Amino acid sequence: MEQQKKYDIFISYRRSSYDTANLVATRLRAEGYSVFFDMETLRSGKFNEQLYNVIEQCKDFVVVLPPNALERCVNEDDWVRLEVCHAMKHNKNIIPVMLNGFQWPNPMPNGMEELCNYQAITASSIEYFDLALERMQQRYLISKPHLPVLKVVKIAAVVISALLLLSIVLWGVFRVLSRDVCVKYATLLTKDAQAVYVLAEENQTLQKMWTEYANCVRFDKYTKELQIEFLKNIDLSEENINRVWTVDSVPLQINSYHSFLLSLHGINAQEIAISPVFATLYYTDFIEQLNFIRQFIQTPEEYNMRWGSTLFDVANHSFNVYYIAFLSEMSNFPEYSRKVYKQASSIWKYWAKLGYQIDASEEYYTNLSNAEDKLASDLLSSFQSTLNTQDAQLDDLQKQLHNLETRTDTLEYLNQYIQYQTQQQELGLREEKVKAKQVEVQASKAQLKELDRQYVVAYQSLIKKCTIDSTDEQWYQWGKICRLGSFLSLVIENRKDLARKGIESSSSITPQMIYKDIAEQLSIYQSYHPESEDYVRSAMLFYREVSESKREYAGVLVFAFKDAQTHPVLEVGDILVKYDNAPIVTYEDLRNAYKKDASAEVTLLRIENGQFKTINTTLEKTDDIGFIELVEVL
Repeated sequence: MEQQKKYDIFISYRRSSYDTANLVATRLRAEGYSVFFDMETLRSGKFNEQLYNVIEQCKDFVVVLPPNALERCVNEDDWVRLEVCHAMKHNKNIIPVMLNGFQWPNPMPNGMEELCNYQAITASSIEYFDLALERMQQRYLISKPHLPVLKVVKIAAVVISALLLLSIVLWGVFRVLSRDVCVKYATLLTKDAQAVYVLAEENQTLQKMWTEYANCVRFDKYTKELQIEFLKNIDLSEENINRVWTVDSVPLQINSYHSFLLSLHGINAQEIAISPVFATLYYTDFIEQLNFIRQFIQTPEEYNMRWGSTLFDVANHSFNVYYIAFLSEMSNFPEYSRKVYKQASSIWKYWAKLGYQIDASEEYYTNLSNAEDKLASDLLSSFQSTLNTQDAQLDDLQKQLHNLETRTDTLEYLNQYIQYQTQQQELGLREEKVKAKQVEVQASKAQLKELDRQYVVAYQSLIKKCTIDSTDEQWYQWGKICRLGSFLSLVIENRKDLARKGIESSSSITPQMIYKDIAEQLSIYQSYHPESEDYVRSAMLFYREVSESKREYAGVLVFAFKDAQTHPVLEVGDILVKYDNAPIVTYEDLRNAYKKDASAEVTLLRIENGQFKTINTTLEKTDDIGFIELVEVL
């Protein structure tokens, strides 16, 4: 935790509202406020007084309230209760942020009755979240934002422009000088848009082919020749795009003089400077989409057909958003500078069908863009809903497959029974049923293979999210390691469950693979925090034994002592796994058990000669011990 930094705003939250609270903190920081947003793992032992000191420093106290947020506040040692009461005690400007589903309890927790009388804001949906934060900043916050350098520059530019406008002669001269500059940048923007339009047209063309291809697959008209033909069209489309793509992937270099001339027409140079970067993102996304479609063509399954159709539809809306943003920029350019735009847009048949206007209001373009974004979001949500349903059906098929494979005696008897039937018609009918069941089994296996592929994709996404970055706070880095540990535990439990059912897991995601990734992240963590060597070594051995099913996924790690003191019992790196013979999963378990009986026996693990040694002892002076969790608690 930072010791010297001063904060304007303190954010209190429940773990269940972490994502929303983090978003509030991020938005306020972006506006220039100094925000204290602590991780819940720090709320222990020696950190109490520091948190209280921060609350006393801050002018504003924001408490994020998810559904049932105040139920645990009846407990005297509940952290949200302690933070809110401390803020009320010191007369802080308290702003409750009520999320969807939150209601004030009746009666209120003892000592917190006045909380519901503070001016609160409601952030009950995504649509109103930004409005709620804007209202908070304008009406409720006492703190003032610290203007970033960029905003200071913009304010200075406005002041300078206002002074220049006082001189009619100078204004007229610069307006004349701006003609060539406006033509130059309007032409560059149009060329970028022309390149993106090629992507949009290719997407439209391929989407029509995809619809025909998917129908052939669904109605059993699929052929190898059809697959080869479609792959050729994909390659041709990519060749066409690469042949005409001339957009640089770097921002436009607009000097201050040109920026000034553009500003005379209300054109923001910084916004148009990113046009080539913006266009290149659409290019890379579309090339990636083509790679996905190639994979789907080679594996013509129902899931892939639906996912491909969704990708094409979402891409259409995405290109529409680009076009709307382009029109919004072009509407600021004077009429004489749009010559190239008029020539190019005359052949934009796809975008012409949209019927969008130029020279409209900013609100008009914003509403159009929001509408396209919502359509794309609805498509993805619908596909995800369908995917969840298919996952449930796949689980049922997996159970049926297992039952079918374990009933070999019954099938053998059935085959013998069919063999000795005297009526040829009944014999043929039963043989057809057996063949149909065999086809069903093969289809189930194929779907299980697809499920494993999706499992691999999900794990790859998790690894990407949990890779430690140097910009992360230390305890956020540790939280990423715990997240991987939770996934390791989940994989081990799933394998045990399959084993109990007599099924051997064939998944390519193994506990050993996950442990290897955890060990890599622990090494990165230690490189950023050299003082963590002792407890990182213990964590490394702990996760390895968990991956080998030698150790339960439970324990609290000792990472430091107050003022580097020597503890009479514990050492840095010790892992407390049981208290009074009950497993310790989280620090909360340890604290509650110790509070109940401070003299009970504790079981801990300590590394000796490269292995864990189990020690049974009792604790002393727990207030000076720094604990962190090895287990992620959701």
